[in-house]
Amino acid sequence: MSSTLLRLGLWIIIIVLALYVVHETYENSPISDIVSMDLMQKALMVGGAAVALGFVLRIFEKGTKVVAKNRCRVCRTPIPSGAIYCRAHLRTILHEEDDRTHLGRQRR
Repeated sequence: MSSTLLRLGLWIIIIVLALYVVHETYENSPISDIVSMDLMQKALMVGGAAVALGFVLRIFEKGTKVVAKNRCRVCRTPIPSGAIYCRAHLRTILHEEDDRTHLGRQRR
């Protein structure tokens, strides 16, 4: 979410800067009447607000990653980072999958 807001804000700012260059370059032509300075100022404020909000959300996302614990999907006990299930449930799921896929095979 934060990266989306940052990108959106930066793209708005880039577009406003491009429109400003076009407005100042063709000052006496009808192209400059299409985009007013008031509209560009408002768009620049929206872009700046999106960038600022993106930075704030990025800080909060990093904080929640430190505080939040990864938990087993079945019993909700804390587990190491990168795991989906605790050891007991992982064993049962692996045994069930092994039984399901190798039901007709003879093992030696």
